[in-house]
Amino acid sequence: MFHKEFFVLLCFLHAETESIANSEFNLQGDYLLGGLFDIHYASVAHYRNIPEAVICSSNPFTLSSYRRFQMMRFSIEEINNSTSLLPNVTLGYEIFDHCSDTKNFPGIFSLMSVVGSIQPWKESVNFSKVIAVVGTYTSTATLTVAPLFMKDLVPLISYGAASSVFSRKKNFPSFLRTVHPNKDVIKMIFEILQRFKWTWVTFLYADDDYGRDGYDLFVKMIRNTDICLGYSKGLNTDTDYPKMFKQIIDFRVNVIIVFTAEWTAEAVINSAIQQNVTNKVWIAADAWSLHKELPKKTGIRNIGTVLGVAEPKTTIPGFSDFIYSFKAQNQCENPEQDPFCNQMCNCSSLSAEDIITADPSFNFPVYSAVYAVAHALHAVLQCGAGSCNKSIKVYPHMVRKQRFLVLFYCFKSMILSIKLVSLLDHCIVTN
Repeated sequence: MFHKEFFVLLCFLHAETESIANSEFNLQGDYLLGGLFDIHYASVAHYRNIPEAVICSSNPFTLSSYRRFQMMRFSIEEINNSTSLLPNVTLGYEIFDHCSDTKNFPGIFSLMSVVGSIQPWKESVNFSKVIAVVGTYTSTATLTVAPLFMKDLVPLISYGAASSVFSRKKNFPSFLRTVHPNKDVIKMIFEILQRFKWTWVTFLYADDDYGRDGYDLFVKMIRNTDICLGYSKGLNTDTDYPKMFKQIIDFRVNVIIVFTAEWTAEAVINSAIQQNVTNKVWIAADAWSLHKELPKKTGIRNIGTVLGVAEPKTTIPGFSDFIYSFKAQNQCENPEQDPFCNQMCNCSSLSAEDIITADPSFNFPVYSAVYAVAHALHAVLQCGAGSCNKSIKVYPHMVRKQRFLVLFYCFKSMILSIKLVSLLDHCIVTN
């Protein structure tokens, strides 16, 4: 155990004291953005009793998150190639694979540091080497890392953390998000139930901050209505799915809402197929409604009708060309990089088509988050007439002060109406 923690420390020190060659995860620039993406998923159950840092690349790979990671890289390249947004200024990035909520801190420490040092007891505005951080994806992960950035008002712009708790500005003064909060998604689910007059429902939710928040909002919304909650359950890695489905069938509930992340939804649907659950109506939350692999599962059409709430698919011009170019260059992580740095993806076998056709959920929120920071920096540096004032010393709190510009881009991302989609056909069926 000591051996592993020692190398985690070495990883952090090496990243801070040596110049890092450009790779998938690092790009030098005048101003640095941090990025946190769960490219791999480390099961809580597997690491529950292991007090060690996690090597993300040894865990299951999440293609949809890798696509979001590439979207951040593309957004920054597009901004750097622009002659109007940040002329004569380049953005760089340092991105980490954030595969665990609680055992993934070397990357966080790296983003928090200045010249290889973290000194929280010192009164200094030079708190962080990054001007903002894009991430993280889940509400639980964001609750873990957000307090570390809030004290010094480092903007943390999440593309996926939807829990209601982040609306408390007193607790999260520099937190912003480019994704619909849970209350909007729950409201849409509620309207679907009302429209189709479905009044006897099951609510399955992830037993985490995201899922419990969704469940609480749903219970409040159906209070004093004709909709009754026939069955509910928080899901985790220990869930007995055969027992759960037996109870749902015994209660004769035919409408099942699944408010979970994609990996939990996979377990639910796979179990439903195995248990021969048939003729149900399933309503997917936006976290998994555009899942690309589930519709291909043998037997999935037997489970019934699968509908989902999702943001409209937004085509971002140039992204496909960026991916084709990237794969042609065969650019990948530094093979000499210690795996504890969590800047490895083991993704050389992926084709450009694999990435481009992956689940596009939460990609536009990533794109919007990067552009929000760029427009705030444009204002701070007083950019105009083909140049920016690079003599201005930029600190994270100055970017945060341009919150109206940042909020505009966050709102622009969220103003896209949520739509109801058919998971099995991936077609929009109603607004």
